[in-house]
Amino acid sequence: MNSLTAALEFIESVNNEETPDLVSKRLAELGQSFGFTSFCLAAIPEANTSFDGSIMLSGWRPEWQQRYLDRNYIQNDPIVAKARTASRPFLWSSVARDSNLSAAAQQVLSEARDYGMYDGVCVPVRGLQNYQGMLIFGGPEVRLNEREISVLHLVGIYTSNKVRELAGSNISRPRHRITPRELECLKWAAAGKTSWEISQILNISQHTADWYLASAARKLHASNRTHAVAEGFRYGLIQ
Repeated sequence: MNSLTAALEFIESVNNEETPDLVSKRLAELGQSFGFTSFCLAAIPEANTSFDGSIMLSGWRPEWQQRYLDRNYIQNDPIVAKARTASRPFLWSSVARDSNLSAAAQQVLSEARDYGMYDGVCVPVRGLQNYQGMLIFGGPEVRLNEREISVLHLVGIYTSNKVRELAGSNISRPRHRITPRELECLKWAAAGKTSWEISQILNISQHTADWYLASAARKLHASNRTHAVAEGFRYGLIQ
């Protein structure tokens, strides 16, 4: 199957999905077909703004995502910096070769490699009302031709529009930008499950389950997980 066929089949399949989590699964499968092991779909936050409320779909390893957010790497990430002004997809390697990168920027790229992301591609997404987003794929190495890069550009634009459409008003209100995995943990917490039980159900560590719940609570301005569950019901995030 060639890249264009894979992308068109992806778009057709995503068009029928009804939740961001299902779109995320499709995106992970497409990324794997190109040799990528991780991805992240997000809005590009304004300068000096936290990144956690901007993530729409995440296929990052939880440990890397937690480290990235805790250390506020968004402020020094050279991939994000270029995505703010780029109009076309670009390879991470093109950024890494810049001799003017700061030590902080080099550290972000170096630590990404520790989590298996040696190279990748970033697809900038532009939308109405000055919306800026990006779809980032990462993996061991990148061997893409111009046609494949153009295909991923199409995928990035379509996926971003689809997820924003599914999320509706939740994307436009920063404090409600709950990721699919955070919402999944929150729903299980609403069902009375402990962090350990949630970790077993979702096949993640208890520490990761706690982190997702804490992140959801922070976005909902909740003081604890019980309060977060209540806010989830109040805003219609949990049905």
